[in-house]
Amino acid sequence: MFFCAILGAIPVLAQDTGSISGVVVDNANGESLPGANVSLAGTTTGTATDLNGRYTLKGLQPGAYDVVFSFVGFQKKTITGVEVEAGETTSLDVTLAEQTAQLDEVIVEAEASRSSEAGLLKQRARAASVSNAIGAEEISRAGAGNVADAMSKVTGASIVEGKYVNVRGLQGRYVQTQLNGSSLPSTDPDGESVALDLFPSNLVENVVTSKSFTPDKPGNFTGGAVNVSTKSFPSEFFFNASISSSYNSAVGLNGTVLQPTGGLESVPSVVGDEIPTLSAAFNDEQAAQRLNDVTSAFGTKIAPVTADAVVNRSGEVSFGNQFTIFDDRAIGVIASASYDRSYSGYTDGKTARFQQTATDVEELQATARFDETQKGTQTTQYGGLFGLSVQPNPQNEIGAQILYNANNEETARFDTGLLPRDQLPGTFQTRTLQTIERSILSGELNGSHQIGEGKRPVRIEWKSSLSEAKRDEPDFRVFSNNFEVSGSDTTYSIVRSVYNPAVSRYFRTLNEQIFANNLSVEFPLSTATVKVGGAYNFKEREYEERRYDHVEDLTSVARYQGDPNRYITDQAGLIGEQNGLNRFGTYIEDQFQLDNNYDAEQTVGAGFAMVDLPIPGLSGVKFIGGARVEYTDQSIVTAADTEGNFDQLDILPSANVVWALQDNMNVRAAYGRTIARPTFREFTPAITFDFIGDYIVRGNPDLDRTTVNNVDLRWEWFVRPGEVVSVSGFFKQMDGPIERTIDPTATSNVTVTYENKDEAEVFGVEIEARKRLDFLHESLQYFQIGGNLTLTQSSVTRDSLEIVAIGGFRDNPSDTRQLQGQSPYIVNLNAGYENPESGTSINVFYNRFGDRLDTVTRNGVDLYEQGRNVVDILASQRLYQGLTFKASVKNLLDENEVISQSFRGNEFVNDIRPLGRSISLGVSYDF
Repeated sequence: MFFCAILGAIPVLAQDTGSISGVVVDNANGESLPGANVSLAGTTTGTATDLNGRYTLKGLQPGAYDVVFSFVGFQKKTITGVEVEAGETTSLDVTLAEQTAQLDEVIVEAEASRSSEAGLLKQRARAASVSNAIGAEEISRAGAGNVADAMSKVTGASIVEGKYVNVRGLQGRYVQTQLNGSSLPSTDPDGESVALDLFPSNLVENVVTSKSFTPDKPGNFTGGAVNVSTKSFPSEFFFNASISSSYNSAVGLNGTVLQPTGGLESVPSVVGDEIPTLSAAFNDEQAAQRLNDVTSAFGTKIAPVTADAVVNRSGEVSFGNQFTIFDDRAIGVIASASYDRSYSGYTDGKTARFQQTATDVEELQATARFDETQKGTQTTQYGGLFGLSVQPNPQNEIGAQILYNANNEETARFDTGLLPRDQLPGTFQTRTLQTIERSILSGELNGSHQIGEGKRPVRIEWKSSLSEAKRDEPDFRVFSNNFEVSGSDTTYSIVRSVYNPAVSRYFRTLNEQIFANNLSVEFPLSTATVKVGGAYNFKEREYEERRYDHVEDLTSVARYQGDPNRYITDQAGLIGEQNGLNRFGTYIEDQFQLDNNYDAEQTVGAGFAMVDLPIPGLSGVKFIGGARVEYTDQSIVTAADTEGNFDQLDILPSANVVWALQDNMNVRAAYGRTIARPTFREFTPAITFDFIGDYIVRGNPDLDRTTVNNVDLRWEWFVRPGEVVSVSGFFKQMDGPIERTIDPTATSNVTVTYENKDEAEVFGVEIEARKRLDFLHESLQYFQIGGNLTLTQSSVTRDSLEIVAIGGFRDNPSDTRQLQGQSPYIVNLNAGYENPESGTSINVFYNRFGDRLDTVTRNGVDLYEQGRNVVDILASQRLYQGLTFKASVKNLLDENEVISQSFRGNEFVNDIRPLGRSISLGVSYDF
């Protein structure tokens, strides 16, 4: 079928005819009109709109046509003088109004329709819920390479760690992410956030963020439900291709970057289920030989290297076509592929950690201070999409789609400095080499069906998808040591008891699958529209973690002499006998923890009923509401047979009122009750060590889900096509919010765990505006400005044990704090010049977020990511018949990422991470 699509495209390229294509919608509510008749006046040429109101008239000779649109119960409309050119498709979107006694036909000149009548009735204007959207055109204009980049432009949204979305100050479990309406698995081992950087922008039609709950949506979202819609059924042949090259100023043009080298792809097969201990190998030749073989198998490089960073490059291609077979049965096909490789890093970063030693001290004391932090990352991303849609008739459409995206990230880091906490002599060094391989594979079947004719037929929609996300971290290596210089002599040491793990290898794999199924039936009932349906989702995760340490035989002569690679190769394994005992240099010690390996399952069954009806006696006011019932069964079992489980039945009511003050202006009010479930990592009793944060992380199998009451208000005015002004307010009250917190009962190492707090609140305001400037003067017709502002406040109640712990460091500690990841404000501004006649485009984007809580500490002196200013400039120029040159500069101000904490009026910087400017040049071709 893929090759059939290519063959179907060849006649289109060769012929001298053109076509007319568009959408027919209801003027009253913007809903599509399936089965509407579209014909050329005075001819027998015609067609009918499909389930989505789309139509195409093909094979038209160049010239001017009068196009007639008709539908039962609606005024006939004729668009005159529609120009058709050879090899081109004329876009013609039309609205139809209901018949009246005075008027049953409207005639409009084509020139009046070229601004797109349907443009005033966008999806957002007619949506049942409060929402924001960003489409393919705006994504391209912003130069967003993936969905994560695009979401940073959406009102109320920000991106954390370059891939996870935060909506209205909430992230992780509070944000539901879907692909074409189906839930997605996560590659996040510590949460359930979906990495949006896995989705290249060339695959995306639009991204819609719903911010208020309706019963036909999953109940487990609070901040927002983000739905990524991939490119769908094409109305005509298209072909897009682009290539680009860029570099990051922190790395330099053809500069160098720190990179990992020599790692293992997996745990060596010789390891088996058990490794002999050193004591067992002393007198047992077989055990000694086996321990030697295992140690030798780990004899790879463990120190990062500095290597050349070739220029960043990327390329993408996509095409689609619609053609007919078997008596005008429409088939649509779309395919897309992308590839990107980039380098980032820095050599002038800084890292520090601080603690408060007593209640009355005036400043924090450094426990670690690394004045030299180097980091390098090489990222390779590739993927593709293939979709097929079949319309056996205008009342039925069946589609299939498969998507695969992979991201491989190779990172090396080298820190040099002091560990004053442990009073170690000389200088401390630590090296980390990490490879993270992430991928997502999703296959989907879906169908849309219409029963009956007329304006309000019965609609049935269904979809079933199977998605798998994988995360593989093969051979994550850590090597730490001290050295002391005295004159011309340098003494090296590894103090394992102080900075454990000292020399370690981690192997982690995560595999998560979701089988998602949704069914809905929509039918008229008097003046109302009723929608009922259900959903069944089954999610399972397998997580495995192995850790192996390189350890010295303290009775042997082998010692670290400054070369990490030699320490685990030349000095490794059997080195002889001493006093009749087998002696080793360094050897492998298995640190396997049963509780750190687990299998988890989650089953969610749901049913819903909702109604959309005009309120009698109130012109322009409609009510959309109902309830959703969700049953959750979640369980987890570790390799140590430690179990955790909970099951819960939730009834989630929803009420939305939309008042259309005029055709292009709405006032919305909404209430919804939603839930947030604990993630698998939070729910498992696994205990892991965060070597960067220098703390232990422990899960909690006693966690319960969070319930949330949500209230939204919005006024929105769609001034003209592409223009909007809106003001929104929101309030969220949470019972039992799950928060990451310091365990106050821990007696030694700092331990982070998860708890249901008593309650939390989030409230805020969103303001958005987009406007063309031709209202000032006609010479400014191609200029536009826009922006959005989000103001958010939150508070979560600390429990009594946490307050007591903080009270040991300060007087009268507050019993509340803000939610993690929440910024007090987010600002997005943009200004652009778009001239379709010359093909010139210049856009400037500005973004800033306020300081957001990064890490909660034991003494209440929490760590914050400092707000920063980001300016991007993008320009493009059409060169010749679809060929366009593009250039961009991102992060123009080159501000660093900074993590710090404030204490008694002083700022203590924990991390400085230079980001650099990115400069890009490229070309694209569109047909």
